[in-house]
Amino acid sequence: MKRKNLKAVIHTTSLMMIFISMSSAQKWNGGWPILKTYEGKDLAEVAMPLGGIGTGTVSIGGKGDLRDWEIMNRGAIGYLPAFKLVAPTIANGPFFAIYYKKANEDAKIKVLEGPIDIKDYYGDWGAEAVNSGFPRFEKTTFAAAYPLAQINFEHEQVPVDVRLEAFNPLIVGDEDRSGIPVAILRYVITNTSNQSVETSVVGMVPNYIGTDGWSGEPKGNFNEYKENGKVKGLYMYSNGVDPKDVNWGTMALTTISDGEVSYRTSWAKLGWNWTFREFWDDFVADGLLADHPERNRTEKGDSTEFIGDNLGSATAKIKTPPATLAVKYVLQPGESKSVTYMLTWHFPNRRAWDHGTHHAGNYGGNDIVGNYYTTQYTDAWNVAEKTANEFETLEKETVNFVSKLVKSDVPEVLKEAGLFNLNNLRSQTVFRTADGLPFGFEGTGSIKGTRIGAEKSSGWGFGTCFHVWNYESTIPFLFGNLSAKFREVEFMHATNEDGAQSHRVALPIEKGTNFKHWAADGQMGTLVKVYRDWQLSGDDAKLKEMWPNIKKAMSFAWTGIWDKNKDGVMEGSQHNTMDINYVGPNPQMAAWYLGALKATENMASYLGDKVFAKECRELYENGRQWIDANIFNGEYYEHHIPEGASKVAQLGKGCLIDQLVGQYLSHTAGLGYVLDKDNVQTTLKSIMKYNYVDDFNEHFNTFRSFALGDEAGLVMASYPKKGTLLDFPFPYYTELMTGFEYSTAAHMIYEGQVENGLRIFRDIRDRYDGYKRNPFNEGEYGHRYARAMAAWAGILAYTGFQYSAVEKTMSFNDREGTFFWSNGYQYGSIQIGGGSNKKVVLTSENGDLTLNSFGLNGYGKVKFRKGKVLKKGEPNEFVISGNDPEVGLPKNATL
Repeated sequence: MKRKNLKAVIHTTSLMMIFISMSSAQKWNGGWPILKTYEGKDLAEVAMPLGGIGTGTVSIGGKGDLRDWEIMNRGAIGYLPAFKLVAPTIANGPFFAIYYKKANEDAKIKVLEGPIDIKDYYGDWGAEAVNSGFPRFEKTTFAAAYPLAQINFEHEQVPVDVRLEAFNPLIVGDEDRSGIPVAILRYVITNTSNQSVETSVVGMVPNYIGTDGWSGEPKGNFNEYKENGKVKGLYMYSNGVDPKDVNWGTMALTTISDGEVSYRTSWAKLGWNWTFREFWDDFVADGLLADHPERNRTEKGDSTEFIGDNLGSATAKIKTPPATLAVKYVLQPGESKSVTYMLTWHFPNRRAWDHGTHHAGNYGGNDIVGNYYTTQYTDAWNVAEKTANEFETLEKETVNFVSKLVKSDVPEVLKEAGLFNLNNLRSQTVFRTADGLPFGFEGTGSIKGTRIGAEKSSGWGFGTCFHVWNYESTIPFLFGNLSAKFREVEFMHATNEDGAQSHRVALPIEKGTNFKHWAADGQMGTLVKVYRDWQLSGDDAKLKEMWPNIKKAMSFAWTGIWDKNKDGVMEGSQHNTMDINYVGPNPQMAAWYLGALKATENMASYLGDKVFAKECRELYENGRQWIDANIFNGEYYEHHIPEGASKVAQLGKGCLIDQLVGQYLSHTAGLGYVLDKDNVQTTLKSIMKYNYVDDFNEHFNTFRSFALGDEAGLVMASYPKKGTLLDFPFPYYTELMTGFEYSTAAHMIYEGQVENGLRIFRDIRDRYDGYKRNPFNEGEYGHRYARAMAAWAGILAYTGFQYSAVEKTMSFNDREGTFFWSNGYQYGSIQIGGGSNKKVVLTSENGDLTLNSFGLNGYGKVKFRKGKVLKKGEPNEFVISGNDPEVGLPKNATL
């Protein structure tokens, strides 16, 4: 070999090594945090929802596909808007694909998805997977820290690296900017070859306005290409669907990239597979799309049938016209470009407690209650314009929040459980009516329904069921204003004149109290929550407005049927979250009742209602003493069924998983202990001892199975004492459900039983590992269950975070490290040093905050006589001395 040629080979090889190195370095976006990575078999069930609070979602699958299209007004897990664009043929569904071409080589196209799941390899017509005929990538890897997802697409013969960055904005304390109906998909293309490569990314979404997997059909649907500033794309609308229909609205597929944009408002309506082939031939020719507007303008041919060699009509209109948008770049060696798509939507006609197959009758019928998010935009195109104008800020603030949490020294499993279950708030489980008030199902539904229940529902458990929603600790600490609106619903719209709360709220809101049933745990929990939310917000005006109903709701405990002898102990018929009515004293209702009494006493004292404060205090003291003295058996608290009362559907002497749930919520609210501390800690150890199952293959379960095989977790109840198992115990006693596990595990961490608590968290997340179940979908009575949002309490318990905007105080555990904090309005980080005089660096990331004192729990406290103003983004240093638990010495501050 000549020396000149050798040099060329060396130079080329060096360039290739550089490109490979660049490719490897660019595998992930280094500016985005990653909490969990999935690959191989663990991708099977991964599907992260993209959507805002109360907007609906579409999910990005582990292999890169879009699935679970729930952007209209009903939960529809499993729905894919794939249609036979013509007949006869097979269905085409939404996709994104990439065209690439090197000089003197044929152009190629690959769908931006990984391999098809083996389970979809065959069915009645062959492979069951939509878009199975596309060439595709050999491998994908999915990395996430909700709501940020990245997917790396790999193929040895593709001369470019492709990474997808997908998200929806999530801004702590800002429910409106966290409630944008958009799925953002950014494909980052890097040329890893030693020559220029033509690339073009294309996206197709059928205009399926009029149907959502439950009802309706598309009619008179059209796509229009539009440009406005940096937003270019296709606006989807309908002239045929009734404007009052639940599935009427608009959609848009847009880009804000500066590459060469081309589009199709529809495809040719040709017979057999020729429609798809005609699109392919057009795109593979040069990576550009040629539009044929006439295909989108005429209704002719909607019902045309194609038989034999009939080619059909090039001007006939497809019923669900595919909106198709491409962005082309020519990339030089080593060059990267981003192609950013926004899928936006706007569907205003939400109906009251719509279950897809039925509605809630007198508690929510066909009335249109609307969507708050649609009052913020005129249509889907307007969503795209507004999002584009604020795009960089929305991404920056989302990334900053997630980064602060991910980089903190909180155990990984607590961050994962808290963050990933936050998606439940931004799923079809939750919605906001046009007036801005929030509501929620217990869980959302799938279009497949349940085989074991033989039912279907787009939402399970209407009414923001109080005794389910009591467990969640996510919303108040991340979206304080929204949490306060939940309290407004409970006390201003669901409280009856006698103080009883309708524990399922009817809609429209004027009918809020139509459901004339009360739950003891649900009602007592709302009293703890309204106290907690007042402490976090410091909103005295709202507290005073709600106080008359708060007082009535508390009084109903003894003026109603629960504590008729007014002794601080509930003995009457107590409906609760086990869907049965306890009779007689029991720990579950006891802790709720005591927490409610203590919270209400504090609110009454603050408002100057000394008489009622004293009344609550006396009942609290009497009840607490009686419960600890009479139903604690030395290991845990028991249910005492009165002599002669029916034992059917009761707890009895069982060890209940959430017998201390009222104490758990009281801790999150800063109320301290409502029961004896030693008894509480002993009880939690007993729950771990008796209710923990380490192999569900050996566990007998009489009802629903949420754990199988060698999985582990905490079951609802155990009967450790021989002969105490009732013949007909409450129905869920052999089950396991994540919301109950999280609340109990978080409580264990609060009590210093950290290893036990972390073990339960790990067991849950091991069950939702991506292979067996979707890590973004913890279910109970439906998918993305509200109770699972108790997971955030693990972070609260581990850090010991407490905050009061009323007293202007903040405190943490004295553990060394860097930790995340959020109070529902501001969020930030704290660094806690070691030694006897602990240096603290406290920062608020998104707003100013004033403190009168700051403490490390059980160690020491610093008081700021003139108040300490924490300016946004500015670190504040001070020192906590362990020698004086009341007053430490702040650095460079005058006391």
